[in-house]
Amino acid sequence: MQKKILASVAALAVLAGVALVGPSASAVTATAIAGKGSSFANGALQYCLSHYDPTSGDTVTYTSTGSGTGRTEFAAGSIAWAATDAPYSSGAPSFAYKTIPLVGGPVVFAYNKNSGLPAGLKLDAPTISKIYKGTITRWNDAAIKALNPGKTLPSAIILAYYRATGSGTTANLTKYLASNSGSAWTSGSNDLRAAAGGTLNAHAYSKSTSSVIADKVEATKYAFGYFDLSDAASANVYKASLKNKAGQFIAPSASTGALFLNGQTTIRDTTSPMTDGTLNIDFAKRISGAYQLTVVTYGLAPVGSTEKSRAVEGWFKYVVNTCMPARAAGLGYVPLSGALKTSALAQINAIY
Repeated sequence: MQKKILASVAALAVLAGVALVGPSASAVTATAIAGKGSSFANGALQYCLSHYDPTSGDTVTYTSTGSGTGRTEFAAGSIAWAATDAPYSSGAPSFAYKTIPLVGGPVVFAYNKNSGLPAGLKLDAPTISKIYKGTITRWNDAAIKALNPGKTLPSAIILAYYRATGSGTTANLTKYLASNSGSAWTSGSNDLRAAAGGTLNAHAYSKSTSSVIADKVEATKYAFGYFDLSDAASANVYKASLKNKAGQFIAPSASTGALFLNGQTTIRDTTSPMTDGTLNIDFAKRISGAYQLTVVTYGLAPVGSTEKSRAVEGWFKYVVNTCMPARAAGLGYVPLSGALKTSALAQINAIY
């Protein structure tokens, strides 16, 4: 009997030891992870981090600086993660990392409401190209009038705002213009002036972030510019409809953007972190009902068995799997879905 009691006590002691040692062995350290980058995705990321409450106790911060700054500082190791609207083309990190889609959204062409301009203007890629190159300088140009019959347009000069060098939004815009405008643009360039051949509209002005351009377009008569739908929704501006390859003029929205993104393919090249998990966006693809200038913001994550990688993995998983499916559309973004979401989650699960 005594042996049985002693055996039971020993077994309980072993179980107690497992109970005590187990959590200690698997415990995590609450980690603070700072990120920088895309101003395009700032609205989505700020919302998600303000609602992020992981059991690990990790904290996340994000500064909207523009994609180029995010990529540069991530490669230098000065931030834990970054968000960018275009993958690396050069200057990639020397350490292991992944490029993972987090959220999508339309790039909106917006114009000032207090200029006597009518709501619901229609634009196409050739006209937008000419506005930024300066061959169209006034709102009542024949090309704009032809797209908008019956609308009264003022003869005022178009003040065309654009993103400063390094913008991932601009990199996507130049791809779109190179594919659709019938004019020479350097596809994928994040420098609009250089992409246009060195010369822009004499009344074109560069600004640092999407939100700054949104503010300028809202406050400046006859202003025109491009930025994300989230900033367009919160600013008091008109949004133009954009002609797609199906010949339809489509207003930017979460649903029309989703139609476009879901028609794209994911690059899976495990030999290259620059492309593995990124989206091969064909801006000339014919998709009925789709808003044709819809883009993706990528997260840059360090790969490894560190607390930083663990924390970034948890954060990215929350954005893609929880926060954006519930809130993206209401914020003016497009959540990942279908094969794109499956691919993104597979990449996230390989961070740590």
